[in-house]
Amino acid sequence: MSNTKQKAMILKHNRSTRIMHWVHLISFVILLVTGIGFYFHIGWIDAAFMGPANASLVHRVMGVVFTVMPLLYILTNWGSFARFIDTISSIGKDDIKWLTIMGGYIPFLKGEAPPQDKYNAGQKVLGWVIIIGCVLFIVTGYPMWFLRHSMPSALHSLCYNVHAWDALILGLAVMGHFFLAAIYPASRKEFSSMMTNGLVDAEYTSHHNGKWYKELTDEQADAGLQH
Repeated sequence: MSNTKQKAMILKHNRSTRIMHWVHLISFVILLVTGIGFYFHIGWIDAAFMGPANASLVHRVMGVVFTVMPLLYILTNWGSFARFIDTISSIGKDDIKWLTIMGGYIPFLKGEAPPQDKYNAGQKVLGWVIIIGCVLFIVTGYPMWFLRHSMPSALHSLCYNVHAWDALILGLAVMGHFFLAAIYPASRKEFSSMMTNGLVDAEYTSHHNGKWYKELTDEQADAGLQH
């Protein structure tokens, strides 16, 4: 970081994390679109993929990408993933307060947002929603694919409905996340950080992720003393 906080940039997301985020997002959008076509029998969506058979094939291929990519990321970036899980699992009084006012993003919920970790309380909740949603996609989607001719119809129906509701909930969560990260003026710097160069300016970080910013500055001070 430079001495001018307004111009200092902090690396928040490394390259492998950004690549994983891109692949996961693109595959999810394709899965959501094809899934909506199946569930609501929307002909033009099937036609966009040159027929229902191709749409089904694309859905299954993207399902593999969507579930395998995070596993590969975990295996090759265990340290980063472990720190991510540790952060989103750490829920304290500041996180609870942040959630009660939704970080100040909703106009009628007044209050000063407390200092946050590398990920704020909303992002922590979203992180677990995505993890649980991915697990549900795996335990319902793959049986419907590979065991569709042998599994009981009641079980198939259960898997189908859980899969559909999981997609609905995750779709709404991702749209809300996209709005706050890419469109909402107070927080849209998050999008460029995750989806481009991984950098975010120190002034923004000191305000939105005060706890993490303090950890970084403390580490920098300690390193300077050691030298």
